[in-house]
Amino acid sequence: MPATRIMVVEDERIVALHLRHQLLKLGYEVVFIASTGDQVLRRIESLRPDVVLMDIHIEGDLDGIDTVARLPPELHIPVIYLTAYSEEPILARARATKPFGFLLKPFSERELHATIQMALERRTVEVALRDSEEHLTLALQAAGMGAWEVDAQSRRIIRAGHIEQVFGCGGTGGDASWERFLEHVVEDDRALLLRAYEHLTGGDAALQVEFRGIHADGSVRWLRAQGKSIPPRAEHPQRIIGVLQDVSDHKAAEDRRRQALTVFEATRDGLLILDPDLRIVTVNPGYCAITGHDETELLGRRPHMLDDGMQPADLRDEIMAALGEGGRWRGEIQGMHRGGEALPLLMNIAAVRSEHDSVVHYVAAFTDLTAIRAAEQRLQHLAHYDPLTDLPNRLLAADRLDHAMERCRRDRRALAVLFVDLDFFKRINDTLGHSVGDTVLKTVAQRMRGAVRAEDTVARLGGDEFMVILEQAENPDDIAAIAMKIRAAVTQPIMVGGRELATSASIGISLFPDDGQTRESLIQAADTAMYAAKETGRNGYAFYTREMTERVILAASSDREVRRALAEDELVLFYQPQISMETGRLEGMEALIRWRHPVRGLLGPAEIIPAAERGGFIIDIGDWVVAEACRQIRRWRECGLPPIRVAVNVSAQQMRNGRLLRAVEGALAETGISPDSLEIEITESMLQNEEECIATLHALKGLGVTLAIDDFGTGYSCLSSLKSLPIQRLKIDRAFIQGIPGDLNDMAIAEAIIAMAHRLRLSVVAEGVETEAHMEFLRALGCEGVQGFFHARPMPASDVPDFVAGGITDSRAPRRR
Repeated sequence: MPATRIMVVEDERIVALHLRHQLLKLGYEVVFIASTGDQVLRRIESLRPDVVLMDIHIEGDLDGIDTVARLPPELHIPVIYLTAYSEEPILARARATKPFGFLLKPFSERELHATIQMALERRTVEVALRDSEEHLTLALQAAGMGAWEVDAQSRRIIRAGHIEQVFGCGGTGGDASWERFLEHVVEDDRALLLRAYEHLTGGDAALQVEFRGIHADGSVRWLRAQGKSIPPRAEHPQRIIGVLQDVSDHKAAEDRRRQALTVFEATRDGLLILDPDLRIVTVNPGYCAITGHDETELLGRRPHMLDDGMQPADLRDEIMAALGEGGRWRGEIQGMHRGGEALPLLMNIAAVRSEHDSVVHYVAAFTDLTAIRAAEQRLQHLAHYDPLTDLPNRLLAADRLDHAMERCRRDRRALAVLFVDLDFFKRINDTLGHSVGDTVLKTVAQRMRGAVRAEDTVARLGGDEFMVILEQAENPDDIAAIAMKIRAAVTQPIMVGGRELATSASIGISLFPDDGQTRESLIQAADTAMYAAKETGRNGYAFYTREMTERVILAASSDREVRRALAEDELVLFYQPQISMETGRLEGMEALIRWRHPVRGLLGPAEIIPAAERGGFIIDIGDWVVAEACRQIRRWRECGLPPIRVAVNVSAQQMRNGRLLRAVEGALAETGISPDSLEIEITESMLQNEEECIATLHALKGLGVTLAIDDFGTGYSCLSSLKSLPIQRLKIDRAFIQGIPGDLNDMAIAEAIIAMAHRLRLSVVAEGVETEAHMEFLRALGCEGVQGFFHARPMPASDVPDFVAGGITDSRAPRRR
């Protein structure tokens, strides 16, 4: 064994040499003799002696005790004090440095040797203890644990070990307490810890409890405390000793496992865990629900959709190759329900490998695509069929026409395209409402489908427009016969809500390849022919000719021109007087629209109204007429003319959604004229939608506006509702006046209208009065007013003051022609 190395610190030279002699004699090695503290501190780390013999009273600024206090603690060198004094203050200072012994001078060699040996033994024990503690500390750190010990009597944490590294609560020894410890526990979990503490103090059984602790950084961590009560002994009171471990990651992993298990059990998708041979190890309820099999039928078997024969050979080879190469495959496969029904499935299968990269099992997920496929079919149907009539829509009709044309090109055959438009359907929608219109469209669609062959296509393009594709249509006479069959089917009366409605259709026909080589040109040609059929009286058919296209282009140009005329103030109102039969004086004016065309001159309503209806801006024109008539009434009043009632014709579209009411209210508010200066004229056809029309008329009546029915007797008779209408006047259409006195039927109709109006306490104005005979007849029947060329033609607003100033004293004499 190597000799024990000793450093001697003694400032008396003779004593130091004597001590060195003694040590050598006892077999020790003296590595250095120092006389000051500074010498010791300079050499101690390089020499690293086994023992230091330190005289307390030495030379220099540092005595022996101060020098020991400054020794590097990590060296752990035993120090034995040498002193000739035994005063208590000196000994107290010395004890604070935890020396390994004291030798009082003088001492014998035996005392010296015994003290050194005892110091060495103590050092050996302390080193072993320190190593043991270090090993325990490292083990606890490796396990993520901290050690703790509580005095059961004082409830003090006597020893905390490295608990603060786990818990972050801080405090060791007498500085920590059980109460302080609880402050670092989530409040909801403190009662749990208190019960555990009481259980431990009442017995020696071990206990484990998990709780949430608040770390020093503010985060909440899951902790597991394990402890055991140690019974009291003579030298120790009852203690509770244990360890504390941060199990947050473990709890999180458990939560993830529970979540995964919940998902596995609850998901509606089918989930399988397969062994390396693709045999089922675990199956979830979702898979059983999809396939109809029980779990007991499936365990240990391969999924039936992976068996030979279930999938095409190339697909099965693709799946197995993908699993062998990348360990993953995703795609659609064909499965089968236990009952035999086919199951479209989306399969996603992946290999799970061990740390050695060998496949330990496979996880397969199956999604039932049955509902998705059914939804796709429904969407396909919605995308290609009209939802109201269930006929092919514009998209599908175009596709079918393209294919039909391709077949006809290949086989050198012809086909026909029929463009079918219902006559006056807009009037049904506007007056009776869209629900009635929808019923009409569905009925017409069914009838058209029954009027053609099974191989022909009937499609709804939108609104009241239909298209029929006739293949094998070589003979124009056969095509015409089918068109007439369609017309006959459409014209049959339709019963809607107890009301019988009459419908008709105009049909345009184009032929492939003569009238067009493309889908667009064929449809356009048929559409053009349809407009030609309407122009010739509707409820018929027409084959396409080039002249039709020229007329359509001219009509489109007219639509644009009228829209421009409205925007550039080219439209004006003319006024035709209404004369009282009793006084022969002016009692009102009817506003009539005219167009001051920059090239063609003054044009009448026939050039304006049809174009406005085709272009969809008839309401805008109607609003303008109401506003302009009210402004003109105000201008006449400002010129000093007596009050003049002006009648304005309105369209059925203005009656919808309160549009007319808003226009009248706005015009009256803008001009400030008396409401009874304005008269609104409606036609009988507008009364079919009784509820909306009557509500609007009552609202207008409430404003003080005068109401009249124009062209009475030419439209749909609504005698049942006539008695409830808030009107003041009926106007007899000129068609029943022109034949008087030669046409007895006209005379009878005019007489009946006047008699009925008088019975209903309504006044009557006759239109188209042009002769003295007309005047005599109407005067005899008591007609209140007349309007026509006999008295005056329609005139611009600037001529009205002169007309009023001239006056009429004899109603039998014509004023203006």
